[in-house]
Amino acid sequence: MKYIGNKTRVIGFIEDSLKKSKIDYKGKKIIDLFAGTGSVSNFFLKNGATVYSCDNMLYSICEQYRVNYFNNEPSFAELSTILKDYSLEGVLNYLNNLKPIKGYFYDNYAPSGKFNRMYFSNSNAEKIDSIRNEISKWETFLPKEKYLFLLGILMCAADKVSNTSGTYGAYLKIWRSMALKEIILEKPEFVSKGKNIIELCDVADFVKNYKGIDIVYMDPPYNKRQYASNFHVLENIVVYDKQNLNGKTGLRDYKLQKSDYCIKSKVKSAFEKLVKSINSKYLVMSYSTEGLLSEQEIIEILNKKGETKIFRYDYRRFKTNSWTKGDTKLQELLFICKIFKYK
Repeated sequence: MKYIGNKTRVIGFIEDSLKKSKIDYKGKKIIDLFAGTGSVSNFFLKNGATVYSCDNMLYSICEQYRVNYFNNEPSFAELSTILKDYSLEGVLNYLNNLKPIKGYFYDNYAPSGKFNRMYFSNSNAEKIDSIRNEISKWETFLPKEKYLFLLGILMCAADKVSNTSGTYGAYLKIWRSMALKEIILEKPEFVSKGKNIIELCDVADFVKNYKGIDIVYMDPPYNKRQYASNFHVLENIVVYDKQNLNGKTGLRDYKLQKSDYCIKSKVKSAFEKLVKSINSKYLVMSYSTEGLLSEQEIIEILNKKGETKIFRYDYRRFKTNSWTKGDTKLQELLFICKIFKYK
């Protein structure tokens, strides 16, 4: 899944920094705040940890259920009265072969739809309509984790064939080659790992619910780009409340999902409040040198909580169409704070 700030490419840096700090993360209890695509949760889970992960966007929760929740391929016996083959392969095969329909997503995201937007080809938008409509009928039959898992698979498949350059702030005016391929629901990879507890929740509320935590990892937004507006199409697919969308790009109403971490006048206060509420042995935070908070502001806040070290990783900014030159002097920062008072 294409995602702003995805930590997949810096997992090795995070792992190396934890090892240099002599922090044992294997088999531990870990909170992952602002979990996003769940890539850092996945790293900890593969090391046998129990991970409590949180985000305020439903598309993030669905993606985490897709990639992290199940250790083994789930069966869908709950659908035995509907489907002859209720294995995961049977369920996906059934959904992939549904008759396309012209519905909400066709109207809002296809060039021949009501609003002539080019997020998806006409045929893919029709398939998204038929698949999402069918999955919605199963909500009363399926446990939450299986329902959200299927939504994650649909969302990931839609993202792969979207006519966008990375985010959904706008669609492309010409078709990229992947957008013209047929959408196909695919099995994710299943790897034996630790236990994942996933919640749709505000991070400040979430972190107060757990005690006996070894590590709190957090990856807050660092610039002004709101995730709710940059990934509104994916959120629309999983929420499926059929809102009337606004403007040329078809934005959802996201006023309740705006993050204070993306607002210069509010970010410092939000960060201070969150740090004060954390109770764990270690607080580990990813950030960027081009973030709204300065390195010095972060250090001043964390030093009140514990002994803090900074690790640095040089990287190039990723544009939607190409890598920039190697002289941007940007750094991924990892703050590791050993908390003074741990209860």
